[in-house]
Amino acid sequence: SEKILLSISEASEIFGIGQHRLRRIIYDDYNCKYHLTVGRVIKIKRKPFEEYINLSLYTSDAADDLI
Repeated sequence: SEKILLSISEASEIFGIGQHRLRRIIYDDYNCKYHLTVGRVIKIKRKPFEEYINLSLYTSDAADDLI
């Protein structure tokens, strides 16, 4: 079964995005759409983040954010 929450390193491996880039995306995620902070630990919400990545492939603004 798929995990609902991923660590930064797990998300980096699954989505092929560097850990520093992931942390930047999370830093800009003011509404906590894509992440959950548990104490000092950051967890990536898998489904919302997958949707964000898929959306970003088709919209230039979001795609630019990934570069």
